[in-house]
Amino acid sequence: MFIIATVLASMQAATPAATPAAGATLQQRFDAANKAQEENRCAEAVVLYAALENEPRLMRNPRAAAAVALRKGVCQLRLGQDEGEAAVRRGLPLLDAAGPEFAIDVRRARVTLGEAALQRFDTAAAIPDLERALAGATGLERIRPLMGLSRATMFDGDGVGVRYAEEALRIASEDSPLARKQRAVVRTQYARALLNAGRNQDAYRELKTGLKEQGGLTLKVNASDIATRSDLAIAAQLSGDEGAARNYLAYTGAGRMADSPFGRAQQLELPACGGEAGLKPDDMAVVEFSIADDGHVIGAAPVYTRAGRAAAAEFARAVAGWSWAATDVAKIPVLFRYTTRVELRCTRAAERPDIGAPLAKAAVEWAEGLEGTSDDKGVSDAVLLPAQRAAVERARAAGDPKALIVALARLASNAVVPDTESAPMWTEAVAAARAAGAPAAVRGLLAIREARAKSRYDRLRDYRATMRALLADPTLASDPLTAATLRFLVAQRYYRTPPPGDAPALLDAIIAEPALPAKHPLKVGALLERANALAAAGDLAAARATFERTGLTEEQCALIEPRPVVRRNGGSSADYPMAAIEMGFEGWVRVEFDIARDGKTVAQRATAAYPPFVFNQAAEGILRDSRYTSSYRPTSELACSANAQSITFSIPR
Repeated sequence: MFIIATVLASMQAATPAATPAAGATLQQRFDAANKAQEENRCAEAVVLYAALENEPRLMRNPRAAAAVALRKGVCQLRLGQDEGEAAVRRGLPLLDAAGPEFAIDVRRARVTLGEAALQRFDTAAAIPDLERALAGATGLERIRPLMGLSRATMFDGDGVGVRYAEEALRIASEDSPLARKQRAVVRTQYARALLNAGRNQDAYRELKTGLKEQGGLTLKVNASDIATRSDLAIAAQLSGDEGAARNYLAYTGAGRMADSPFGRAQQLELPACGGEAGLKPDDMAVVEFSIADDGHVIGAAPVYTRAGRAAAAEFARAVAGWSWAATDVAKIPVLFRYTTRVELRCTRAAERPDIGAPLAKAAVEWAEGLEGTSDDKGVSDAVLLPAQRAAVERARAAGDPKALIVALARLASNAVVPDTESAPMWTEAVAAARAAGAPAAVRGLLAIREARAKSRYDRLRDYRATMRALLADPTLASDPLTAATLRFLVAQRYYRTPPPGDAPALLDAIIAEPALPAKHPLKVGALLERANALAAAGDLAAARATFERTGLTEEQCALIEPRPVVRRNGGSSADYPMAAIEMGFEGWVRVEFDIARDGKTVAQRATAAYPPFVFNQAAEGILRDSRYTSSYRPTSELACSANAQSITFSIPR
């Protein structure tokens, strides 16, 4: 499928370029570059074309210059290099006007532009280029733009995507070796368009035909086989044939955690409900993606949703921002790294920063203007990692403590950096902050992050003792924001470890702090904790008065931690679906739920699942039986909406 071609093309970035033979003529060098491009050796072709762009004799010929720009740009786009689009656009007008001599070049360039737009989820930009490519194409040359147009329109609900794929399948059904080579991929796209049009039985029939053409359910698979079987699993599920769905899924290799990356994702954000795409809680999508060697997602593409084109793009865009640790990726078999699928829904949870968020805001204001303080929202941590490492080395070499603090904090906060590596970075940042005379808020934040990375809350007494020691530091204690943060960290409950005996006094000190605004997040969190404690002690009048001071609605959680704490986990071995055990499936589900004021969970819904459709009900059932710390509310039965928990299903080995 398209996702595999994209991945394989991107891998060429690491391929060393060949050097033209000494004394080669310009024509020979031009021919060598063209041959490399035709054979999809794009990393090599880009280098050869770039060398030709430095030849004045060649560049004085407008057509030659346009051909070099266009062909180089096509290869850059195949390699995922965004600058390729400008090069293609630069060469297109002249070659388009040149007529039949460059017609194939122009058509293929427009298809590449359209496919690049699809990769960045911009179907509106993709369609015009694909339509222009289709207009001049005949025979087998029509298949590629037809496939692109089907992918761009198959979520629209008007059948257009089906018609494009249907024509492509007619062409691919011709009795020729080239047509037969493309038939399986084309048939899968046709069936996928049928699925998204709601024609489940038609899609099921086509996919069964495709499976038969590919040799049936054998243990030997390639990317095309996996795509067909994965789509068959969806078609069977939507057709009510759950047993067949599990069987087809088993023959894709999905659901084997030892061979799968999904349970080890370091960075996993979901699209918010609402927004520009108008996502609704019941909207569901299946997204296919691949993982590069460094752990970032490439080739994310929506496979199925009935929520429309904008929703499809929003779900895929979210997956494109996920990250894995490179060490985990290296353990995944290559084929399965390139063909992972997840089932997704939007999240109703607003971003809920941790207790250190106000300190972090103060630190950002102190560091504003330095390298590394720009907003990288939407860029995966795996992509950012090399630049962040380089920034640390530059700051160390320059001997600039302030720049080093920022660079270290950015790198240590990267989701794919393990705690064993990040903890020494936080320690170095703490020392640099002391040397730079950084404000108390900066020093306090770094010390908290250092302690967190070292303990990860698995040695709670040590962590709590560290927070008390920091609170005893006169510099930190003299800063109202830092002192309030440390008091909150000492006073909070951790899992089944209750708050310390002096928690009420610590929380009251936060509430009474005159330097913090009345609705400061730390004060709101402290008030809510005190209301809970007063209600537990039976003083409902005081609890109600304290809760009203928070300014929260009765369904809201506190704006910052502490989040609700699990009192009883509802999971047991009996929750593992027997059908999944029989098929050897393992997986992972992220469940969103609300918490009633008595600690029971309500409105459980799976928001992310691997593999799709297998463990959702079991995971929702586990959360249904779980219990959380109760939260006082004067009248409402609901205490905290849109919480989330991840549940892993693995068979003991």
